Amino acid sequence: MILPIFNVVFYSFTNSHMAYSDWKFVGFEQYIKMFTKDTLFPIAIWNTIKSVLIIVPFTVVLSVTLALGIHAVKSKLNKFFTFVYFLPSIISMVAICMVWKWLYHEQYGIINAFLGLFGISAQKFLGSSSQALFCLCVIQVWALIGYYAVILVAAIRGIDLSLYEAAEVDGANGWRKIFFITLPLIRQNIFFVCIMATTQAFMFFTPVKVLTDGMPGTSTYVLMLHIMNRGINNSDIAYASAMSLILMMIILVFSLIQRLVIRKDND
Repeated sequence: MILPIFNVVFYSFTNSHMAYSDWKFVGFEQYIKMFTKDTLFPIAIWNTIKSVLIIVPFTVVLSVTLALGIHAVKSKLNKFFTFVYFLPSIISMVAICMVWKWLYHEQYGIINAFLGLFGISAQKFLGSSSQALFCLCVIQVWALIGYYAVILVAAIRGIDLSLYEAAEVDGANGWRKIFFITLPLIRQNIFFVCIMATTQAFMFFTPVKVLTDGMPGTSTYVLMLHIMNRGINNSDIAYASAMSLILMMIILVFSLIQRLVIRKDND
């Protein structure tokens, strides 16, 4: 794990290229080029940030809601629902994307067929520059929430039942028990979900590559796709390494901000 990270840092300060055997140190040349000459870099950054702002809130809120719903099921169906919602996390993301591609199809997709029942015209979804990124984020959220919900369900089951019994004696209803007992006691687990969802949102790639490849136009062109195009397709590993380090720093900054917010809330 350490060696690849070291190699990325090393390559980012060189002009290494997979097509040539010779290389030399160029200092911060790759970083200067990134911020001054690469017209696609700011587009990729902005699309990535928009993806994060969509994926993270929806993932956290829906995961918590789903976890509370699963935990509320007291019968043997509890384990069944846990398995069903966890299932997408172990299915190939490429296979998931192909199913959603059919659902989003402008002419034959189920979603447009459903909208047609209410007199709403067929939407382009992945073919629309204004809808495509959001549609891809929906796929990512759908694939993630089950996994995180199972983590949160485990945390909820670890709460001492005597706390709920004491709350009932004091006349607390279901909602009060959720907001004053359950959520405060699993806030560290929710924070973990926030960190992981943020990391995965910044590394948003598979749905983009499989379904749109950055199109229409550059509306879904995210940073991970830009890194792959420059590092793999163009063999420019030095520049791709520099962008990877920038991505890592952005993720660290966002994670630290989330940590500070949680720490301040705990204080």
